[in-house]
Amino acid sequence: MATTGLSFLSQVFLSLCITYVCIATHVHQFEVDLRHLTQSVEYKKAIRSRRDLADAACQRQESSFLQEVNSGKVKLEQKHSFGNESYYSLALAWCGNNGDLLVVITQESNGIVSPSKIFQSPNYGAKFDDVTNRLEGVPRILRHNGVFRNPHNTRKVYLVDVGDKYGSSLYVTEDGGDTFFKFALPFQLTGDITFYPRKEHEDYLLASSAILSTKTLYASFNNGRTWKKVDSYIQNYKWGTEEDDPQTVYATIDLQRTHPFLASFVSVHYVLQKYVYKKDGALVKRTKILEHVVSFGHQDKFLYASVYSEQVRGNRLMKISADLGKSWNTAQLPTITGDRFYSVLDMNEKLVFMHVDNPGDTGHGTLYTSGVRGLVYSESLQKHLYPNYGEVTDFYRVESMRGVYITSQMSEDDSIHSMITYNRGATWQPLPRPQGAMCKDEKKPCHLQIHGTYSIQRGVSASPPLSSKSAPGIVLVHGHVADALQTTQPDVYVTSDGGYSWAKALDGPHMYQIADSGALLVAISTSDPQPTVIKFSVDEGRCWHEYKFIQNASEAIILTGLLTEPENRAMVVGVWGYHPTNKTWTVFAIDFAKAIPRKCGRDDYEVWKPHFELRKAEQAGVRGCLLGLREEFMRIKKDNWCTNGYNYTIEKKATECICTREDYECDYGFLRETGSDICKEDRAFRKPQIDICLRGHEEQIVTEGYRKIPGDKCKGGFSPTGRQIDMAIQCSENSKELVIEEVSFQETKSKSNGSVVAAVLIIVVLLVVVMGVFFVHKYIVLRRHRVVYRYSLLNQNDADRCDNEFETAISAASGTVYHDSDDDEELNSPAVKKDNRSYGLTNGLKKESHGTHVKSYHDDSDVDMLE
Repeated sequence: MATTGLSFLSQVFLSLCITYVCIATHVHQFEVDLRHLTQSVEYKKAIRSRRDLADAACQRQESSFLQEVNSGKVKLEQKHSFGNESYYSLALAWCGNNGDLLVVITQESNGIVSPSKIFQSPNYGAKFDDVTNRLEGVPRILRHNGVFRNPHNTRKVYLVDVGDKYGSSLYVTEDGGDTFFKFALPFQLTGDITFYPRKEHEDYLLASSAILSTKTLYASFNNGRTWKKVDSYIQNYKWGTEEDDPQTVYATIDLQRTHPFLASFVSVHYVLQKYVYKKDGALVKRTKILEHVVSFGHQDKFLYASVYSEQVRGNRLMKISADLGKSWNTAQLPTITGDRFYSVLDMNEKLVFMHVDNPGDTGHGTLYTSGVRGLVYSESLQKHLYPNYGEVTDFYRVESMRGVYITSQMSEDDSIHSMITYNRGATWQPLPRPQGAMCKDEKKPCHLQIHGTYSIQRGVSASPPLSSKSAPGIVLVHGHVADALQTTQPDVYVTSDGGYSWAKALDGPHMYQIADSGALLVAISTSDPQPTVIKFSVDEGRCWHEYKFIQNASEAIILTGLLTEPENRAMVVGVWGYHPTNKTWTVFAIDFAKAIPRKCGRDDYEVWKPHFELRKAEQAGVRGCLLGLREEFMRIKKDNWCTNGYNYTIEKKATECICTREDYECDYGFLRETGSDICKEDRAFRKPQIDICLRGHEEQIVTEGYRKIPGDKCKGGFSPTGRQIDMAIQCSENSKELVIEEVSFQETKSKSNGSVVAAVLIIVVLLVVVMGVFFVHKYIVLRRHRVVYRYSLLNQNDADRCDNEFETAISAASGTVYHDSDDDEELNSPAVKKDNRSYGLTNGLKKESHGTHVKSYHDDSDVDMLE
């Protein structure tokens, strides 16, 4: 599945001038489009960003620190070209202890698989040595899924060779490219290498071979030297949970061994099995733990599985196990029909964000957050944008700020606007408008609108949001100020406080990167396909300076990527591309340490308090508190021209806060209005599609509308009390109504007599029938209409275009395309192939996630429609 998807992406991306795919484990791939080389390169001048000359701080930086750089006395860049050979593909992997060792793989594109060359750099790409002779034989590395880096040990890199008729070959280096071992595999490796999720077993690998769509799974417990067959007719697979034995594998398998041709026409139900091995690879036990599985995943000790209903044909439920698959409970989430999907968007710190598609191909659904057990879910955001034809969710977890997420929501008129939460989904609000920003129509509520994956898939020239754990508070985005997302050219905005305030940084679209743990920001305009200038800021995006790294226009390259080492801590930035006439791959390694030579001292830092604007109107004891903690970080003062250095360790201090309503989210049957912290009862919470059955367990949920957010560390203060919901009564897949008993925590209300209970049950059944008819009718009506997503064309610089609207119709056919990720924190799994319908989408494109973007999990059955 993954192989097919990446192959499809490569074909689509060749229609672009440049392909730049950011693959997992910090492996990057670039492609040259030969058609582009035969055409004249049209130069389109960028809307150049100019810093305000009246800004004294920017002038002081220029005059005090950049005179030698601007005069040409100090040269920051080093250029390396890979010769005039006919290499049209390039992949690279960071693989050094300090991010300073780079291995580059290039291969010819004259044939399907041709001889490759391998290069090694010890200095961030400033110089390369050809090390091809270190590999046994003539390496022919796969163009796609050919380079992998071990996420737990940066010096371990894996190169997949085409091999022979018996199987692939695997070149493995454990020292960053100084030496290579070659291992013959007993199968053709056609997908990704899945690494064990924890460092203590970094040599545990999973890989698969697919023939016609029939997948066979193999496991290695010695870093690829030997492999053991796990099983055939595999649909999806994962390493075990944190509570399993390390040599545990979970996989969904077709026990009926359905022929691939027949699988396109018949319903295939998979079984989830658990495989336990010894360290030497010997199988200890194989156990069937769940049937009728569509897809599955896990977080911590919890297993999640979307399964077909045994009662209603085609319907699916979400099941959860907390005991390694011995028993399963049904999650409190809507049951979905076959044309809808679940999507786990994020699993971080024991909290799950779950998107549930709405019926009728509306293009949106409801975003839920889980409790600490992953079983009970609360509504977080309605009308959450997620078209069901591809990987186009804008949901983004901000890496640099605890608790902050950004996503897109559809309005009643089907326009799209950006939303942000600072407390892990408990409340959402529009992004604040940058100070001084102009808005075309001041009569409408104007906010910062951010372009994410959906906009990029729609052709908007933008880069995804960017943040890094090593740069607290900093986020770079493309966007504009309006009441809704627009198709006009976006600008670059930056925040240094995790999204509470924003400032316009650069005009027009750019590639951007974070370096030196956030003390250095760099960007290159994408308006010019052959840029010669790189821009940089050392004060969190307030002042931007320009450095011309190409002096001679004949040396200009077609830009393919702007890269820093994976941890965003080094001062060297690589500008990658190829020459437009001779196709020579070239990298400019720009070392900003030459422009900022001084290492910061203690006096160069100041205290920064994240979330300090949060709750400032409340009592003093909770200002700056988020999820029960008040944090403080040390950051460089904006006016100090110095560097953190690669080995810089972030200093932070955390103290516990007292509990308030902000530390609680709304429990089942309650919801918050936008901008409010009060949980009000949801009058529609008795919908018949709500499933919260805990079969076989007498279990109750205690609530008065609030529940503590998972991971919240607050103590004392607000402590809700209220009622109990008995979840064990009338528990079946067709009847999931709740019987609610109004009680206190100290005493239990006596049960009603049998006649009253019977009367209540009759009324409930009648209500279910009436509501069921209503929802069926609504579903049919929705299916008859094609949903329209709307981008506003309001141009802030063109008053004549105020009334224009651009509408893009999306096919009403059902189905979802999946991205099968190896990330342990995501439940990404392909689903059962049902049909091969095609859609009139833009290039039929399934968009690849970039950088830290979420790779979503779905369980929809039409996984292979576009592949």
